[in-house]
Amino acid sequence: MPSPAYADSPHYIKGPTATVDGNSLVVSWKAVGLGNTATSVEFSLTGTVTTTSQCFTKSGNPVNGVPKSETVGVNATGTFPVRNGQTTGSLTIAPISTLECTGKQHVVILATDFDLTLSGDGLPPVHITG
Repeated sequence: MPSPAYADSPHYIKGPTATVDGNSLVVSWKAVGLGNTATSVEFSLTGTVTTTSQCFTKSGNPVNGVPKSETVGVNATGTFPVRNGQTTGSLTIAPISTLECTGKQHVVILATDFDLTLSGDGLPPVHITG
């Protein structure tokens, strides 16, 4: 079982940032000030992702029909190693669209809105929107 990370000044020096990668949303960060005794730190990501998606043909044309909008709940956790008081991590939410296409069609994410909170042992919670 990982030990909680305690330190005097834990903070993020990079991110957290959220990016859409295909049919996934990836939240990445780098945290420091986690102390020299912590070996790992647990992070949790909660909130919602609202996605608008549509099927496209292999040649890149949209398929007839109305794009699908949906909201998925997010509740992801991960444990990341701490070295020299710092850690780099990312959590991936997938799929963010449950749209299924036929044949050689593929899903394209047209728009994504998210309202998320990233929490880590000893770190202040961070609200991420976009």
